[in-house]
Amino acid sequence: MLLLGLVAGALVLAELAWAVRIVPEGSVVVVERHGRHTRLLRPGLNVIFPPFDRIRNRIDLREQVVPFPPQPVITRDNLVVNIDTVIYYQVTDARAATYEVASYIQAIEQLIVTTLRNIVGGMDLDRTLASRHEINAALRGVLDEVTGKWGIRVNRVELKAIEPSTSIQDSMEKQMRADRDKRAAILTAEGIRHSQILAAEAEKQSAILRAQAEVEVARIHRQAEADDAQPPRPGLPSQALASLRPYAPLAAPFAHEPLREDDPRQVGRYRLTARLGEGGMGTVYLGMSPGARQVAVKVVREELVSDPSFRRRFAREVDAARRVSGFHTAPVVDAGPEDTRPWLVTEYIPGPSLHEVLGIHGPLSAPTLRALALGVAEALEAIHACGIVHRDLKPGNILVSAAGPRVIDFGIARGAEATALTESDVVVGTRGFLAPEQLTGAPLSSAVDMYAFGMVLCHAGGAARHAEGTSLAGAARLLPADLASVATACLDHDPAGRPSPTEVLRSIGGADTGTPSDWLPPALRTLVDLHQAATVTAAPPA
Repeated sequence: MLLLGLVAGALVLAELAWAVRIVPEGSVVVVERHGRHTRLLRPGLNVIFPPFDRIRNRIDLREQVVPFPPQPVITRDNLVVNIDTVIYYQVTDARAATYEVASYIQAIEQLIVTTLRNIVGGMDLDRTLASRHEINAALRGVLDEVTGKWGIRVNRVELKAIEPSTSIQDSMEKQMRADRDKRAAILTAEGIRHSQILAAEAEKQSAILRAQAEVEVARIHRQAEADDAQPPRPGLPSQALASLRPYAPLAAPFAHEPLREDDPRQVGRYRLTARLGEGGMGTVYLGMSPGARQVAVKVVREELVSDPSFRRRFAREVDAARRVSGFHTAPVVDAGPEDTRPWLVTEYIPGPSLHEVLGIHGPLSAPTLRALALGVAEALEAIHACGIVHRDLKPGNILVSAAGPRVIDFGIARGAEATALTESDVVVGTRGFLAPEQLTGAPLSSAVDMYAFGMVLCHAGGAARHAEGTSLAGAARLLPADLASVATACLDHDPAGRPSPTEVLRSIGGADTGTPSDWLPPALRTLVDLHQAATVTAAPPA
């Protein structure tokens, strides 16, 4: 009898021990009764009824990191790349994660595989290698849409690697090397030929000027001898030698500055090869993408990165600039606004700035000036359509390429300028190209860019240097008739009286400016070729 009592007591204690469940923090337990979901056990001490209740699943509510093995994906041009992915997810609804899908990890993995194949299948290899951010965003959008009903929240999706096959990498390396050698040889030969032509022209012009000077000096000497032979006449002014205008030879070919010791050698996945310039926002480098495409990499100054408001503005401006498209801008390729030193990658445009061209060549001819006006107006039309105001349009922010002018630094510089404005109450922009409302502190609109557009036309056409002692609008009349009317309207002190880029295109768009390949005269085309030759032959860092 005593033995039976002990056995019964042991069974009761075992049943009680089975009924008590301790759930750790960050977890929940799904409980069923008679095969149906009845409740969730929260962290702490819980009691169930073993004859009726059954534990169906234990769910970890903490954020999980799951890497997936490389997946072979075929691009639109039928090349295979292996893509590694990793996701950061968290279970938000334990009941849905248990009953809506058999295994949410397997379901997410298969969903990633099929989505990657759909996305990459519409891209060629070069775009796939350069569009990591675009693929991430598309993949995140699909996962957010599907996994929500499974009680899963996907916090991040990252592509760890996009690797072409070994044979493709070897082919790309050989093709890049052969193409680089070919372009270097062609450009070197073209540069030598053009330099010889220019040297001959310079020697010819120099000889002509020397001959003219000798003739003029001989004439003055003869006149002086004749004056000495005659008695002086009262009131006759003395002779003076007229000054000869010196011939301005072409500047030396362009050369990119090599990287300094403290410059980075790698930014993101872009290898840096040379310095392109330095401004108030940061330093611009010439870089190479994994697909052997040349890009311009702008790295923000260290003193700006500690300002959280600057980082937020920079990220917003990058997102806005990504939306800008068109033939006459430098599209944003990639960006790292969250990195220790934020950076921005745009398409590299091989060509000098309009500021450099005007300093070397002087004012542009009428056909070239008209093509410049059309290209810059088209760029401003695309920029304004995205709700962006450039605010610093000037010759230094217009690149002259063989395919036409390109407007750079739209919107992005505003983050750095806004920080400076907050700290020192300075005017944003470049003096000489500021609209009146920028100087008076009045509300700004896209009309400030049109005022700067008019100033650019005056400088490029040589009218600005004649503005001393008269109004700039009056000097603008020295431009070709159709451009003079546009420049005069753009320089209106009333922003409402200035035309829009679309109106400018409508006003001068009917003129024949030739094809994009012949918009530059030979001398300017030589400047572009020399600039491109310096880019192609820029030595990579050791």
